[in-house]
Amino acid sequence: MLGVVGIGRMGSALLPHLVALGPVLAHDIDPAREPDVLAAGARWAPTLAELLTRADVLVTVLPGPAELGAVMAEALPSLPAGALWLDLTSGDPRMTRVLAADAGERGIDVVGAPMGGSVDDATAGALALFASGRPAAVERARPFLDALTVRGTARHAGDRAEDGQVVKLLANALWFAHASAATEALLVGQAMGLEPEHLHALLRTSAGGSVFMDRHLDHLLDGDDMTTFGVDRVVEELDIVAGLGREGGVAMPVLDASADVQRAALERFGPALGELLGARRLEERAGRRLRRGDA
Repeated sequence: MLGVVGIGRMGSALLPHLVALGPVLAHDIDPAREPDVLAAGARWAPTLAELLTRADVLVTVLPGPAELGAVMAEALPSLPAGALWLDLTSGDPRMTRVLAADAGERGIDVVGAPMGGSVDDATAGALALFASGRPAAVERARPFLDALTVRGTARHAGDRAEDGQVVKLLANALWFAHASAATEALLVGQAMGLEPEHLHALLRTSAGGSVFMDRHLDHLLDGDDMTTFGVDRVVEELDIVAGLGREGGVAMPVLDASADVQRAALERFGPALGELLGARRLEERAGRRLRRGDA
């Protein structure tokens, strides 16, 4: 039996793809999620303990490290030897390392595959996943990975369960750094009399182009904060990256400065949804707004 824990925005969106593979039993700490589970064709488990008595494959889709740690403190002692744990949470690789070691001692296979993408991507089965773990465990998880991505596009990040977490966190840290740098560049251009949309069109095909400029900067120009991820979670992830840098003895002046922008956004806006709230804070500081047609 496949057990899924975490039926939030992402968990609800990906649940039908897992149900298509076979019977699913799902649980969330919020009982109000039960209708979402039933609508997807899964069965509801009112408690985590009930789910664990029946599951030999566990998929966790949780908001962050604290929630993951709480769930796995109960789950690992209860899962049978030979079980598979597939973690889709964007968590802390240091925690994943510890949990995976505990799981390995219990004979449980672990695959980490933190999600990249939006709720719409999850609904479409088009997430970006960096899967990591023992190759045999990753192959065992392959049907689930394929169900949540464009088939065959889940990328193997490494043989340690935490490797996918490291890659995902670094990818996110770079995205936010690109977002801040691009916002500042457009603000400077606007101050020099260039219209932001025109400058964007020129820069995106220049040496300074990026995935952010190609796919996401239009949201900024349209006044869309990209309300799929809370700025408090952004700061949480960037704090983890800072901790990894300290652990590795690597100074990160650029990524640290980017993280400071997000911390300022959290102080200004609170734990609101908005991946571009850091950009909004930069606009406020400049006393300008980047919108189409403005100069």
